[in-house]
Amino acid sequence: MTDRQEIGETMPSIMNKFKSIIEECVQKEHERGTKGRYYIHIWVQKEPYAQNAMRIYPQCRRTRPSPYQGHDHYLWSVTDGGNVKFEWCIPNKETLNYILANPSKFDAKYVAMLRKYCADKIDKIEDYMISGKVV
Repeated sequence: MTDRQEIGETMPSIMNKFKSIIEECVQKEHERGTKGRYYIHIWVQKEPYAQNAMRIYPQCRRTRPSPYQGHDHYLWSVTDGGNVKFEWCIPNKETLNYILANPSKFDAKYVAMLRKYCADKIDKIEDYMISGKVV
């Protein structure tokens, strides 16, 4: 045992936590009777004063959040009937720069999405509309 943990050891537990967060959000919104599209936005931040500790901040919202934030963050959209669709995962700037500098080490679709993000082409106006009005 060491006081350090490799990223490969961390990811399965984070993905399981994301799954439970998404399931809980979809269930709560269903119970509330939410109609139309909404978003599940999760960002992850390393705890500044606790080595090897991370905080997960989930948020369920009607408007699409901006992908232009400083921490690792993930977005899923949910439509009527509980259909969940992955939208994007944007890493922090250091990780983003590493991925773009070493694209052959990562999934080509993910690298293409990050390039689209860097070219400021990831947002769509329809993602900011509710009932035909921009919010």
